[in-house]
Amino acid sequence: MDVTQIANGATDRFFDRFLSGLTQNQELPFSFTLHDRDDSHQIIGDSEPIFDLYIKTEAGRNALLSLNQLTITEAYMNGDIEAEGDIIQAMSLGDLMSDFNPLLKLWQRLQPMFFGREKCNPQWIAKHYDSENIQLIALDTNYHVYTPGIYESEEDSLEVGAERKLEFAFESLNLKAGDRLLEVGSGWGGFLRYSASRGVHVTGITLSRHQAQFVENLIEEHQFNAEVRYQDFFTFKPDRKYDAISMMGVIEDLSDYESVMQKLPELLNPGGRVYLDFAADNHTNGTHSFVTKYVWPGAFRHVDMPEFVAAVRKSPFEIAGLYNDRRNYYLWAKGGYERWMQRKAEAIAQSDERFWRLFRILCAGTANAMSKPSYSVTAYRVVLEYPADYRG
Repeated sequence: MDVTQIANGATDRFFDRFLSGLTQNQELPFSFTLHDRDDSHQIIGDSEPIFDLYIKTEAGRNALLSLNQLTITEAYMNGDIEAEGDIIQAMSLGDLMSDFNPLLKLWQRLQPMFFGREKCNPQWIAKHYDSENIQLIALDTNYHVYTPGIYESEEDSLEVGAERKLEFAFESLNLKAGDRLLEVGSGWGGFLRYSASRGVHVTGITLSRHQAQFVENLIEEHQFNAEVRYQDFFTFKPDRKYDAISMMGVIEDLSDYESVMQKLPELLNPGGRVYLDFAADNHTNGTHSFVTKYVWPGAFRHVDMPEFVAAVRKSPFEIAGLYNDRRNYYLWAKGGYERWMQRKAEAIAQSDERFWRLFRILCAGTANAMSKPSYSVTAYRVVLEYPADYRG
């Protein structure tokens, strides 16, 4: 037997081991082509392949054999494996793999016990948001909204969806010129800009210094009647209460819902409203290890709706509106993914290829999760009202 036969035999055994582990007691949702380093390849599955997976190094081969989501994702981030094709749909392969990384999850839960949440929260938020604002590359160009827009058709651009969503939030909060709005997690100032340009005084609070500086520049440039503060939500004590509160994509980081509902009446005038939008999940510990380690560490978790509604019912608030946002979330993430891919060179120039790969996985994984019509992962918009005649 010559060296070529030995090598081919080893490759065949690798393909067989990978396929056997991947499909153990499960069926492949689609087919794909797996390419080994010796230019050999094999179609995994029985239908037309939707993407190609390339092994670049021995570390990449070992990562695939681990069938561990985090290990394989890190191999992709490091360039040990490469992927081309329908990557959004390809993310469904993660459902066939393990996400067992208990020490990582345990440490994230223990940190606030040891150091206090007030100390941990700023570094958790900075993990993703203090990135020199590079996320703007994947967002709408007018308002830089980092939560889903509202789309009437799949042809709507990110810009159209963002403006429609801000209009919806503005009207849902019953805002008018002269009102005072608190924006918790003000991001890159999209809703601040929309509201301030309509005569509303806006106070934004954030734990991202990069976002805060961006919004300060925005306020100065347009001379808005607004301010932004580097401030934690739970310790914020304004001189006066507000007429409305916006919390776009924030409650996932403020996952103690009862504490949030106890805090909001300290900030809001009776008769006022709170607007929230968020991702939800029926697995309260279901945050992927990749997200916990590289994107949103700490207390971040998708909202558990029964727990959230129970906290609202214990509070003075009433649910004035509840809207399913899963399709909007999917279209927003898909649009962000496509824009990130189109502007790859710009993204790499501003950061590096590893971060580009990281954010590609985040956008693709989010779009994939929200493309499935199930309650497992979904999204909502919620409007809460603090009754003017509330007596406690």
